[in-house]
Amino acid sequence: MIWLRLVLEHIENLDITFQKTANVMPSGGLVYVGELHPFKQYAGSKARFETADGWQMVPCFNHHVSDFVNAAKKYNFDIIDLQEYFDADDQAGMPRILALLFRKK
Repeated sequence: MIWLRLVLEHIENLDITFQKTANVMPSGGLVYVGELHPFKQYAGSKARFETADGWQMVPCFNHHVSDFVNAAKKYNFDIIDLQEYFDADDQAGMPRILALLFRKK
């Protein structure tokens, strides 16, 4: 199993990641993707951290849900689960995390 947590939003070209993952993943292997939900990014949320010099913004790229799914499919992965997680389980608000689980054919 390969875990990709809060990293793909910092990679512009998803194809490269899924291609390299497919090259090392045996048939039946799983890939978990957990990312800041695209809805949060559309609303302006980005990865950042505080330093002695103030807040530092990390370069981010907006990927749509279909971008993750299509890149995975292109490299022979099937989607087997999709979940959305909300802050404080408030499903009336915007989801915070998108979680995808893929299996290599």
